[in-house]
Parts: sequence; C-alpha cells; structure tokens
Amino acid sequence: MTKIKSSLKNKSMPKYQRIGEKLIGQILAGKHEIDSLLPTEKQLCTAYKISRHTAREALRYVEKTGLVERRQGSGTQVKRTSMPEQINEFINSINDLLLFGKRTRFDIRISDMIQLDADLAELLDVETGTDCIHVGGIRIEPHDKKPISYSNIYRPQHMDSVDELFKDKDTAIYAVVKALDSNNIGKIEQQIEACLLPAGLAEQLGAEANSAAMKITRRYFDKELKDLILVAQSIYPAKRFSHSSVLYPDS
Repeated sequence: MTKIKSSLKNKSMPKYQRIGEKLIGQILAGKHEIDSLLPTEKQLCTAYKISRHTAREALRYVEKTGLVERRQGSGTQVKRTSMPEQINEFINSINDLLLFGKRTRFDIRISDMIQLDADLAELLDVETGTDCIHVGGIRIEPHDKKPISYSNIYRPQHMDSVDELFKDKDTAIYAVVKALDSNNIGKIEQQIEACLLPAGLAEQLGAEANSAAMKITRRYFDKELKDLILVAQSIYPAKRFSHSSVLYPDS
C-alpha cells in the first residue's frame, strides 16, 4: 500500500476534499493498482488526525469520480486508473450541487450585457428586452482537463458589487462563487431536458454537431425565495454526462 503522508495543501478546500484530491492524484499517478484497496477510514483517521466522519466523506468524494467502488465490509476498491469518459453528477442536496460546481473549473469565455429575448425573459420573469448580465464559458473536469459542458449564466441586474464583478471577464468567476454561496440560497429550481448539441458549441466541447445532448436549467433564489439570484443553463454532450439521485419514501 502506498505510504500515506499527512501533509495537505490548498487550505481553501474542506479537509475531506483535500484528502480526497490527494487520493485521486495517487490513483491517476498509478500509485494504487486496479482492484487494490485504498486506505481504510481508520487508517485515514490515524494518518491525517481527522474524525471518522471526515475520513468517510473523503472516500465518498473519491467514489463520486467513478475511480473506485465502495462496498460495506470490503473497503474501497480501485476500479480505474484514468478518469471515466462520463461524468456522473450525484445531486441529492443544494450542497451536493454547489460542490459539483466547486470541483470543476469554469473557463469563462465571455462576459457581457445582453437584451433578453422572449424565452429568456420568461425564464428570468422580466420583460422582453430587459438588460441582463451574461457570462458564458466551458466547465472543465479538473483531473483529465476534458470539457464537461458549456454554461451560460444570466443575472438580472442587482446594482451591487457582485454585478460589477460579473461584468469583467477577469473577475466574473469570483462573482459566480460569491453569488452562489450556500448561505445566500433558499432554493434551486431545476429542469433537465434532452436536446441536440449546437454546431457552435460542438467543437469547443470535442463532440459532434447535432449529436445527443442534455440541457440543464437551474434558477437560484435567495433565502426569502423572492429574489432570483441568477439562472444557469448548461449543455452536456450525452456521452459526458449522467445524473444520479437518491429518493426516499415519504415519512
């Protein structure tokens, strides 16, 4: 088994994520062979001086990449040493959704002001022709650097400091992070629909024009459920995306 080192970098990440990223890096570097077992929760607790909960979340974080498989009583087994072609988005809560955004890199290609057409105006619940802040770019898987989706973000003007960050391409990513802080969000409305990949995006995403794709539209509302923070629309090539959730019976 690869020796576990207790030093961790990137203090901006939660501790479980830093440990998870370290394990992912080891797998991709070939330090854990296929069918071998990752360190147990107990071993991670000892190595990093963390709680059992943090260790469990670190292993769950690695599992979500598709590199490993966890089975109760059998440990965490390595199934792949390269990132899978398909990204599986495990979304069971607002925090899961926000974490997916933080795990990926958003390469912003454009930041501008637009006038909303009828469809977008209806989506943002404003009048057609209303001025709106627009940011567009490619979301990239951080480990194999493959493009996951093309995302467009539409934000009604709030006339605040976050608006100013959105208007500059160099600072727009900080605006996205600030606007989508979990402390700001009361609910997210989500719609998933099949579509065809537009020719203009196909080359940027390394996929065929007019091939099967998935469009996800999310509307983010504030804590009072009155103010629309922003709308995000993302288009995923079908081969790069699947969506998983867990459902429970009503109590």
